[in-house]
Amino acid sequence: MAPSALISVILTAWNRPQYLEEQVEAVLSQTVKPHEVILWYNQPSKKLGFINRTHLTDFKNSKNVKKIIADYNFGVTPRFSLAPFLDGEYICIFDDDTIPGSKWFENCLRYIEKEKCILGTIGLRYLSVDQGSVITEKPRMGWEGKNEKLEVVDLVGHSWFFRKEWAKFFWWEEPLLKTFGEDIHFCAVLSKQGIRSACPPHPISEKELWGSLYPKRGIDRVAISSKNRSQDYYNVVRHEISKGFKPILS
Repeated sequence: MAPSALISVILTAWNRPQYLEEQVEAVLSQTVKPHEVILWYNQPSKKLGFINRTHLTDFKNSKNVKKIIADYNFGVTPRFSLAPFLDGEYICIFDDDTIPGSKWFENCLRYIEKEKCILGTIGLRYLSVDQGSVITEKPRMGWEGKNEKLEVVDLVGHSWFFRKEWAKFFWWEEPLLKTFGEDIHFCAVLSKQGIRSACPPHPISEKELWGSLYPKRGIDRVAISSKNRSQDYYNVVRHEISKGFKPILS
C-alpha cells in the first residue's frame, strides 16, 4: 500500500443532491486522504421539482470540492474524460448514490499495482451474450457477493479506481454510445491493454473496506437501472466483443 499516493476523486451529481454532503464527507474521511475532489454537476431534471439550486454549491465541506456546474445534462461519460486533466496518480470515480467505507482507497491501493487492474465495488462476469440479452453470474462480486478475496471480473461499477495514465485508453476507440455503457467500454478497452477488472475484498466482517455502504439507494426512480436499457446493454457488450474484447468465461 502507498499511504502517500495522490488520489483525485471525481463525483457526479444529477438528481440525487440529498446524498452529496454525506458522500463528500465519506471521501474526505478516508484513511488515505484524497489529494483533490472534483464534482461534475449535471443540471437536475426540472420534472422532479428541483427548483432551489443551493445544493449546487452550499453543502458541508463544499470549500474542499472543486466544482464544474453544467446548465445541461451531459450524462455519464464526461467524468471519465475529465480524469487525464487531474493531479492525482490515481483516480477514483463514484456514482452519485455510492458512499464508500473509510478504508475503500486503502483497499484499492493494496491491489492496483500488484494485480494491474481497475477496481470497483460491484463486479460482473458475463455468462452469455446472445439472442438480445446479457446473462451475468449471480451473485455479483463486491457488496452483493461479499467476496473474501480479490475477484477478477469482466466489468466493475458504482466506483472505479484506476491509474490516471490508463484514462487515455478510453478514447483510443470510439464508444458505441456516449450516454450509456461508459463503464462497459472502459473496462473492455483496458482489458485489451492487459489491464484487468476486479473487485477487491468486501468481507461482511469489515464494511470499512467496502466501496458502497448503501447499495439499495441505486434502485430509486432516477436510477438508470430503473429504465429498460437491456437492448442498449446488449448492443454495447456485443459491440465491445466485436472489437476484440473477450469475456472471462467465454
